[in-house]
Amino acid sequence: MIITITMNPSLDYSYTIPHFALGATNRFATPVQSVGGKGINAGRTAALSGSDVLITGFLAGDQGQLVAKYLQKEELFKIAMQETTGQTRHAISITHDAGNHTEIVEEGPLITDNQALALIKKLKDYVAREDVQLICISGSINSKNEHIYLDMLKKIRTEISTTLPVFMDVSGKQLHNLLASDSYKPSFIKPNIPELAEILGNSLTTKEEAFYELQNPLFEGIDYVMISCGSQGALCKMKDELYDIEIPKIPVRNTTGSGDASVGGFMHGVVSGFCPEEILKYSMACGMSNAQHGEVGFIDANKVSEFMGQIKVRKIQAEECIA
Repeated sequence: MIITITMNPSLDYSYTIPHFALGATNRFATPVQSVGGKGINAGRTAALSGSDVLITGFLAGDQGQLVAKYLQKEELFKIAMQETTGQTRHAISITHDAGNHTEIVEEGPLITDNQALALIKKLKDYVAREDVQLICISGSINSKNEHIYLDMLKKIRTEISTTLPVFMDVSGKQLHNLLASDSYKPSFIKPNIPELAEILGNSLTTKEEAFYELQNPLFEGIDYVMISCGSQGALCKMKDELYDIEIPKIPVRNTTGSGDASVGGFMHGVVSGFCPEEILKYSMACGMSNAQHGEVGFIDANKVSEFMGQIKVRKIQAEECIA
């Protein structure tokens, strides 16, 4: 079983319009509506791939009840969401002007340290009852504690398991503080190039520049480091092996959730025992398939298989990464 934790789920609305005019009224057709949040999206992809998935996290208010209702209708995974105060957030995605992408995202309910750590206590019960192979913590959290994800990882490692893979697809200060820890490291991270530049405090902007950071000492102790490079594919450190992944150009409908779908595919590949090259191909193919859907985290199995045959994975020699 895979358990995904989404601390800040959302009700997503995806709009498409030829031109988006700032400071003016923009009229749209009916949006594609779906439940989002990075952990839910990744869990959805893993479940559609055939993995047994349990999703947990926090829902709030009337919006949270609506999200819970929609999740139940999907009939894809076990649901163990916790209630909190406030309202579950909205996330609005607008595709416009030849593929430009604009997002309007609410903060979501405030989560306290006690709530976050109580969730890990419940996680301990799930791990005791189920055959859990992997835990994934993904997405943002509205918290006053910039170390809350590190605190959660520490609690998992000290009270649940020292070896269970813990994937953490997070960003900003939370990711920076995870990487700064000498004692506790996630098993997987997936920064994109701008996030990588922020982490390293430099100005890299291209896949070629990111290439030379695969062996950065900051990533020591992390089994899987995937650097997302958009339409140029990805770079990945898988334990002691390094890979360059190239993807073909495809028609795109909405890229929201494609990174999450890649994480879901990666998780499915790991727990299913795929070889490294197949994990990478499956992961990227899931992200590509999602980009052709209006909903987030959804994939088409036939398209995933088709894309896998078009994706190129090249093993990189360590000396190539020395600038």
